Amino acid sequence: MSEQKNTYESVILPEAGFDIRFVTMNHNSPFHWHRELEILYILNGHATVRMDGRRYEVNPLDAIVMDFSKIHEVIYGLPQTMGICIHISRNLLRQYLPDTELLEIRCTQNDLPGKKGEAYRSICECLSRLVVLYVNQKNTYGLRSTALILEIMACLIEHFSEPVTRQSTEIKGSNMERLEQICTYVEHHYMEEISLQDAADELGLNREYFCRFFKQSTGTSFIRYVNQVRINHIYQELLHSDEGIQEIMERHGFYNQKLFYRMFKERYECTPRELRSMAHNNPYL
Repeated sequence: MSEQKNTYESVILPEAGFDIRFVTMNHNSPFHWHRELEILYILNGHATVRMDGRRYEVNPLDAIVMDFSKIHEVIYGLPQTMGICIHISRNLLRQYLPDTELLEIRCTQNDLPGKKGEAYRSICECLSRLVVLYVNQKNTYGLRSTALILEIMACLIEHFSEPVTRQSTEIKGSNMERLEQICTYVEHHYMEEISLQDAADELGLNREYFCRFFKQSTGTSFIRYVNQVRINHIYQELLHSDEGIQEIMERHGFYNQKLFYRMFKERYECTPRELRSMAHNNPYL
């Protein structure tokens, strides 16, 4: 999927099957997914993650895991949020667990009784040690980082994984390909008027079936998703432009002013003008 990029210092180890990014988060991501497992660990600031129909508040020294192809949305707190974003490929896990596709991983800071709570704290401790390794930058950084990533994955698989059937995995893969196609289409055309019929035709599906498919897959309606994509682009331009709000809004395909202000306030807990005021008064934005 096409995404806007955060500002980050990156320590990438692709040959090891993962990458670690020390990130300053300065954009918000509407519903999206990755082919890799993603771990987000907040160092300062705050993030709100929506996933599986639930909302998770991720505070400093909290971690959250988005499984392979897990659809999620992330909104980062102002004025600045910093953290570690790690992507881990299935190829890495296949070296140790050939049937890794038959496991689903769920790990958030919510509802962690007994040993799960201990395991979660152990994962956060490993993530904290990654920060120390990065700061020190010894020549053993790659070795020690790899050891910590493997320790984290072992902990996730032992304490936070559940078996799934091969059939459900294949269906999920097929659904992800459809979603990737339609989300790429939206990213290319969100400035235009996009109807449900346009989207259904893009996938060669019946309009009613497409509506059900998209809602079941993402937890939101297609029209709402399109407006979220528009608002995300408008948000970025509000931060970096002095152009009028109405002009920016309409350039990105949003013409319903009342709906725009309601959705914007709902997502970011401030108005567009309040966002601009924060941006003008804060060197990080």
